[in-house]
Amino acid sequence: MGGTVARWRAALGLRSAGPRGEWPTTAPDADAVAGAFAAAYGTAAGGVWRAPGRVALLGEHTAASGGAALYAALPWGVTAAVGLAPGGGVRVGTPGGPLRARESAARAVAGVIDEARRGGLLRADQGVRVLLDSDLPERTSLGRAAAAGAAVALALADLAGGPPPEGADADQRVALAARPGHAVRVNLRTLRARELPFDLAEEGLRLLVVDTGALPRRDPGPVHAAAIRSAQEVLGPLRSVDDLRAALRKLPDRRLRRRVEFEGTERHRLNAAVGLLRAGRAGEVGPVLESSHLSLRGFGLPPDEVELAVETAARSGARGARMTGWTGTAVALVDEARADRVGRALTRAFTDRGRVPPRVRAALPSAGAHRLR
Repeated sequence: MGGTVARWRAALGLRSAGPRGEWPTTAPDADAVAGAFAAAYGTAAGGVWRAPGRVALLGEHTAASGGAALYAALPWGVTAAVGLAPGGGVRVGTPGGPLRARESAARAVAGVIDEARRGGLLRADQGVRVLLDSDLPERTSLGRAAAAGAAVALALADLAGGPPPEGADADQRVALAARPGHAVRVNLRTLRARELPFDLAEEGLRLLVVDTGALPRRDPGPVHAAAIRSAQEVLGPLRSVDDLRAALRKLPDRRLRRRVEFEGTERHRLNAAVGLLRAGRAGEVGPVLESSHLSLRGFGLPPDEVELAVETAARSGARGARMTGWTGTAVALVDEARADRVGRALTRAFTDRGRVPPRVRAALPSAGAHRLR
C-alpha cells in the first residue's frame, strides 16, 4: 500500500517515483548474448566480453579541481558481444533492439570506437557490430555507460591483437584496472590509476548499494563544476591551496564557500582512506564516508531520499554511508551479518514515510573487464 501511495504522489510531482527500470538478479548469459548478436546482425560475434560497473567511495565530486577519487568495481556490469564487419559503419543494440545514438551507452561505445580508429586498431574500412546486455540498473551512479565502453574497448584491442586499453575516463579506467578485493584510486586530472587492498570478504564486510531512484531536476555536476571554476578564478588551482580557511575568506558567497570547503577537505579524507587501506584497515573507513557525506550536505547535493537512506543505514548499524555520484544512489559499509537488517530498515523507513522503497544490494569489490568467450 505504501508503495502505491508513493507512486501516486510521485505522479503529482510531490516526490521521487522510486527506482527506474529493472535490476536483474543474474548476469546475462554469454551464449545468449552471442545468440542475440547473431540474430540481430546475421553473423557470429568475434567474442563476448564483460566489464563491471563501479561505485565511487570518495572524491568523485572533485573532478573540476583536478582531485582524485576512490572506487570499487561491482559484481554487476555490462556484457558485450562484438564483431567486425565490412564498411565503416557502427551498429549498437541490445536484445530489445537498436540503441539510439544519443543514449549514454551508445555514446560511450562510439567514443571507444573512435579512439580505436585513431590508435590504429581499426581501419577506416572496418565497421563494428555491438550487442549489449546488462545486470546494472539504468539511471544510477554505478557506471553503466562506462562499463559498456570498457567492454567494447577491450574487445577491439583483443580482436586487433593490440595492448590492453587504459580507458578514456576515470570510470573506464576503474572498469579495466579493477581486481577482486581491491579498490582503485584514480587521479581525475591525469587519469593515473592505482590499485589498493580492499578485501572486505576477509574482514566480514560488505558494500551496500542503495538505489533510491531520486533524480535531480537539473544535472548538479555541471553546476558544481562551474562554481568551482569561478572559485579558482579567485583562488587559483584548489589543489594548490594550503591555507583553506584564508582562501574561504576571499569568497563572498556562502554556498560557494561550502563547495570549496568540500573540495579542500575531501582531498584529506581520501588520503586518510588510502592510508587505512594500505594498512589493511578497511573496516575503519566508515567514519570517513560519513564525514564526506556531511560535507556534501553542506552545499545541498544529496536529495531527500539519499539523506533518508544514509541516516537510516547509520542508525541500523552501518559503519559509514554517503551519497555516491550525482543522482539518488548511496553506498554504505556494513558488517556482513548486519546487511539484511540494514536493508530491511531501509525498506521500512521509506515505506513509513510514504516513499517507494529503494533497491538494496550487497557487493564485494570485484574483477575488472575480461573476455568471456
